[in-house]
Amino acid sequence: MADAVTAAEKLCFTGSPSGAQIILAVGYDAGSEVPVFQKTYTLWGTGGDGGNPHAPGDAALLVRYATNSRTSKNHPLYLFNYYHNVITNGVTSQDYPYTTQKTAFQTYAAAWITGFSDGSVTHHRCGPNGDLATGALVGTYVTHRDFPNA
Repeated sequence: MADAVTAAEKLCFTGSPSGAQIILAVGYDAGSEVPVFQKTYTLWGTGGDGGNPHAPGDAALLVRYATNSRTSKNHPLYLFNYYHNVITNGVTSQDYPYTTQKTAFQTYAAAWITGFSDGSVTHHRCGPNGDLATGALVGTYVTHRDFPNA
């Protein structure tokens, strides 16, 4: 499963020397903070930047996953992932992610909803309480981690 996830994720990032490198995959059993799986990698991103500038290191691309779950106040429950190594959509539109990278992340998020198989079980994106992702949206703007995010 780790090989399938890393193969899909590396398409979202640029490669050496200013890009992202996947160096480790760690797996956990549900409800546990003790790793049950670990594998090292030396995979560089394979996506391009189209000559566009990279955002600062603290900038991130937000992927928001919808669920069918509701909070105790009947608000929709969302799952969030933040990814660094963001490429902007050009010198005059640095607030927006590079369209090609955004599309790659949308494809990657959709793959998590469809699921990644370990050969016997298909694993899907879900929250810590088992809330299953039903849809994904990649943010319109380059952002940063700022909690809480709604």
